[in-house]
Order: sequence, then C-alpha cells, then structure tokens
Amino acid sequence: MSKKIYFLTAVLAVSVSGFLLGNCVLAQSVGIKISPVRIEEIVEPGQTLLQQLKVTNESNIPKTLYVYLRDFKAEGESGKPKLIVPGSEEGYFLASWVDITTEGMEFGPREQKVIPFKINVPADAGPGGHYGAILFGTKPPKLQLDSEEKGAGMSIAQQTGGLVLLQVKGDVIEEARIREFATDKDFYSTPFNVNFLIRIENLGNVHIKPHGAIKVKNMFGREVTIIRVNDKGANVLPNSIRRFVTSWEASNGFGRYTASLGLTYGTPADVGGQGKQTLYTEKYFWIIPWRIIIPTLLGLIFVSALFILLLRLYKNKAVRRAMEQAGLGHVRYVKKYQGPSPAWHFSLILLIVFIVLFLIVAAAFFIFFA
Repeated sequence: MSKKIYFLTAVLAVSVSGFLLGNCVLAQSVGIKISPVRIEEIVEPGQTLLQQLKVTNESNIPKTLYVYLRDFKAEGESGKPKLIVPGSEEGYFLASWVDITTEGMEFGPREQKVIPFKINVPADAGPGGHYGAILFGTKPPKLQLDSEEKGAGMSIAQQTGGLVLLQVKGDVIEEARIREFATDKDFYSTPFNVNFLIRIENLGNVHIKPHGAIKVKNMFGREVTIIRVNDKGANVLPNSIRRFVTSWEASNGFGRYTASLGLTYGTPADVGGQGKQTLYTEKYFWIIPWRIIIPTLLGLIFVSALFILLLRLYKNKAVRRAMEQAGLGHVRYVKKYQGPSPAWHFSLILLIVFIVLFLIVAAAFFIFFA
C-alpha cells in the first residue's frame, strides 16, 4: 500500500476519533452532520440489514458529498478507532458488506437527506464482532477499476461519518477481565480529589460495554459515595484494552477507605450472547487531613512539653519550701541531675522544644506537601 493511502487513512481516523464514545456528539467543524453516529445490531449469518443515515450540510454553501467505506479496529486504550482500507488486513470485512450509493450527492445549504443502505451479511460470516465506518466527504474516492473495494481510495477533503458495529450470532465469546484498578495516590489530604483508573481487557471476539459503579466505604464500613462507570456505553473492542477514568472529590475525610469496583457486561443469551457477567475488585487508599492533624499534634507536643517543664519547676520549688519549713533552708538541695542554673535550664528546654517542633514541621512539609 502506498504512503499516500496510509496518510489519508490517518486523516480520516482523526475525523472520527470520538465515535466509540457512547452518546457522542459528532464534530460539526467540517460542516457535515451525520445521525446516528453509531449503529449497533445483532444479526444472523446471511441476513440483510436495512439501515439509513441522516446527512446534513451544516454550511451555507452547496456541497457535493461522496461515500467512503472503511473497516476499523481499536487503537490504543482511549477508544479511538483506527480506520482500515477494506481488504488490507485479515479479519476485517464489514466494509465489503455495505451496499450504498457511490454517486455524488448534491446538498444545498442547510439541506438534510436520508441516505439508505444495506448490510449484506454473508452466510459464512464468522461469529463475533465486525466493525466498519461509513464516511461522507467532499471529494470523490479514487476507485481502481480492477478492485472490488468500494470507496477504497480517498482524497484530502472535508469528511465525517458514523460507525457500524455488528455482532454476528454463533459461537460468540464474551470474556473480559480487569487489568488495572488504581488510584493516582495512596494517601490524600483534605480537601481531596481521588482519581480512579480502570483498564478493561476484552478477551472475547465481540465488543462489550462494561458498566457499573465504584462504591466507596470508610473504615467503619459505611458507604460514603457511589461513582458511576461508563454510563455513556463506551465499547471495548475484541483483543484490546480500554481505559476509563473517573474521580471522587470532597472536602472532608479521615482514615482508610475501600473502593469496590463492580462491572457488568455481556449480551443476554436469548439474543445470541452468553448472558450477563460481572467483574469485581477492590482498592484501598487513605485520607488523612494533615493540615489539621499536624498543627494539632504540634500544639499538643508544645503544651505537653510546657506542662512537664512547669511541673518540674513546681516540684523543685515545693521541695525547697518543704526544706525551709523543716529548718533545713541552709542545706543545699541537690537534684538527681545537676545541670545548668535554673534560668539557663529553662531557656535550654525551650530551645530544644522549638527545634523539635521546627524539625517536625519541616519533615511533614517535605513528606506530604513538597
């Protein structure tokens, strides 16, 4: 395949990069709007599926639009589809099943048309997921006369389109696992924003829509929040990993928290799937309000040190008074530890206390905030 075909395929991939997201809004910057942006069906081998697309010229100038057909697969973990020229990779065939006009279609300013098309599923189609894209552009595709591909060539132009995701009935394999469930940190101060990372791997041969919730409980087992996951219905394609990110933000919290991730996926058995299946895992993290605890702790240390110091001074004074009352005032009272004079002794203790407090504050700052 020429470098030009690769380059132009990449151009189209950018134009439909958001289509795998559920309820996505089609970008209208090119002035072409298509509805729906995603078609999902469960079909039988040999079935002919009748569908239609509403295509609108959003601009104020007339346009001639042409159809481009592509297969696609997952690229990376963001859900962005990678468009494939039909027949260029083994295992991707849906574009060749689509029967749609290849003639240029004239659109007036702001005009909308309904474009019908058929999907002819071969009788020998393999079970599982099959994926394609129907794109509309402002320049005609460059067809090769000796090629069976429809809309295989493409030009640099305005284009946009929708995705088609089919599940062919048969020996469908619906299997997934949680590759990762993590938080961006293990310890949080207050206020906090816990970011949850979820990575789901699809080990089957058909796309899945894992959805569910993260339930967060505190150290006493009380549920404090529920965070929904993939409510928009984003797909995870076969042999790929999809990343989901969500968060929990609050002002106050304390102690160890347990985040329980529960997801459901799968197609009901009565419509050709293996039934609903679940995924579950847990993650622990801590919320410690250091900005409250550290000043409180340092205050307690200071008060305790001051109390001990005053207690010792009171004790020494009480002993001297008792010796004077016993007629032993002329006898020098010698403490167990003979240190500096009382004034210097008091100043030294205060200096030590302040040095300790400074070191604790500095250590806490560099450990938790720097």
